[in-house]
Amino acid sequence: MVLTWRERLFHEPEWNEFKRWPFLDSQAFPAEKRRRYLTNARIVAAILEGHPVKSVAESFNVTPGRVSQLMGRCLAGEEDAPPALTTGLIPHQRLETSSRRAALGTLAKPAGDRCGFQYVLATVPGLADYLMTQIRAKVRRNKSSQNLTPRRFHASFIAYLNDQGWPKDTYPFTSSSLGYESCRRFLKRSLIELQMPKEHHRVIGPKTVPVCAFQEIHIDEAHIDCKGAAAVVLHDQMKPLRLGRISLLLARDVGTGCYLAATIALSAHPNSADVLALLEQLVQPWEPLTLTAPGLSYSAEAGFPSALDESFCRPTFGIVRLDNALAHLSHQIRRMVCENLGATVNFGLPKNPKARALIEQAFRRLNLDIHRFPSTTGSHPNDPLREPSKLQKSPPFVSLRALEEAISVLLTEYNLSPLANQGGITPLEQMQYQMANHLLPLRASNLGPGLGPYERSQTVTVRKGFKAEAPRINFEGCQYTGAALNSADLLNQKVTVLIDIRDIRLLHVMTLDGRPLGVVQAPLTWMRFAHSVSLRKRINQLVRQNVLSKRDPLGGFFDYMLAHRHLPKEALSLLKLAKLMPEEGTLPAKEAEDTTPNPENDSALQQALERLPDWNPDMAKNRR
Repeated sequence: MVLTWRERLFHEPEWNEFKRWPFLDSQAFPAEKRRRYLTNARIVAAILEGHPVKSVAESFNVTPGRVSQLMGRCLAGEEDAPPALTTGLIPHQRLETSSRRAALGTLAKPAGDRCGFQYVLATVPGLADYLMTQIRAKVRRNKSSQNLTPRRFHASFIAYLNDQGWPKDTYPFTSSSLGYESCRRFLKRSLIELQMPKEHHRVIGPKTVPVCAFQEIHIDEAHIDCKGAAAVVLHDQMKPLRLGRISLLLARDVGTGCYLAATIALSAHPNSADVLALLEQLVQPWEPLTLTAPGLSYSAEAGFPSALDESFCRPTFGIVRLDNALAHLSHQIRRMVCENLGATVNFGLPKNPKARALIEQAFRRLNLDIHRFPSTTGSHPNDPLREPSKLQKSPPFVSLRALEEAISVLLTEYNLSPLANQGGITPLEQMQYQMANHLLPLRASNLGPGLGPYERSQTVTVRKGFKAEAPRINFEGCQYTGAALNSADLLNQKVTVLIDIRDIRLLHVMTLDGRPLGVVQAPLTWMRFAHSVSLRKRINQLVRQNVLSKRDPLGGFFDYMLAHRHLPKEALSLLKLAKLMPEEGTLPAKEAEDTTPNPENDSALQQALERLPDWNPDMAKNRR
């Protein structure tokens, strides 16, 4: 994907400050080139400070097109390729490899021979492979190789063109040398490249296993094999619902084998917000869940390292290893790892889980305990532990709340299990010892204000409103208004809004130079409860399909979820809404809860609970 210079600044805001660009010594340029280089640098610096293109063009007596061209030379290009930056400020500096776009000329219609040799290599079928085969044979000194000289190499080039029936009225036959110099340079350059020392193959895993705490962190997510259920209360009647598959996100330290954080995403495919929630737990104090399932309890010393109070230092994480999931590649994840955690992010190679073998082992060990319920998906279609087909229409007996509590107890118990590779010491004890006796680097506090983990900025235009001439901001299909925009100077001007991806009911507005203006809010129809960008996009899609009404989209979406609660995926979405709505105090009459059914109100359920033995993490794990 090719980015314009404006899109580059939006996706990579670190280039908005000219002082962060690489330094070039202008004194090494000739006087004329130095003067033009400094002028280009002043133009770019003025644009980065927020001045309009037209005013900058008038100040430096150039056209607006020249200013945009200069910004494009410095910042535009492929998304995955680094921008040219200060190299693009050098006058007459070629930034891309020369290539020929027009077809070759003929004797009747000359068109020049620039890049003609490369054009012939790319056009004639098999010519490049034929020439490179001869060059590789010479480098490897095969039996069939010959002592290539420029003259012999050129003769092979011309002979191949004649065999292919290349027209005699075009290049290289229109040149007096028949492309001899181009052949000689191609031969010399190819020989040099093939004779260069070869690099070692890329190592998938580290050569030395980390032994220090927080030196390397493995993060991954996996589906939970056990399906859960939730209870929905409608008209004072409790109805269990089957939920779709959920995912577990887990972080583990390599040096000590200690589990650092875990979170459950109510989706089969976690998004960047779920990964951010896991990264945030690495530095936030861990709080145990309130256990409601019978037979579950935390040990006295069980927990994650962040629950060690004064013993937990503010460590700097070394390398955070992720995979190539789309949720990991967002700019917010990179900013959270690199800036907030002070770590280095490593995405690894696609489809190579051996680089993160420790976290894959953790999921396998966890499945040994969770893979015992009748609602399990099984390891394969013929797995005897798989849920029977006769039970697939009825919801599972285990609730989502009980499943979360069981996973939390298991992970904290694993931190108290002695490991053989740690000399029989538990991971939590090893972590405490290293934090108390080793010189671990500490994470520095933020130097200044910046975007939070869940925040992102966007530049929008203030427009004239439709009602009472109130200015507005358009964002995700809604018109945001507020006292922050009630100024005639802001009409048709660009401002910056700060967006919290978890709740977009309110937007913080500031000018392009960073001066805060205030807060704007969405229409009242979108203010009932917190919702994310992805949720609003889905609701707007249903509105365009005439499934929901524009008058009350959030309430209509909740009713839509209730009507389709028999579908596991929609029941999971309903559970997400139910967790958001009580926090705002605006829960509709139809209320959803994720709680275990009350045994006192259901005699059949009470009898079933009495027949079940108390479950604990020390129960035997018998697998065939």
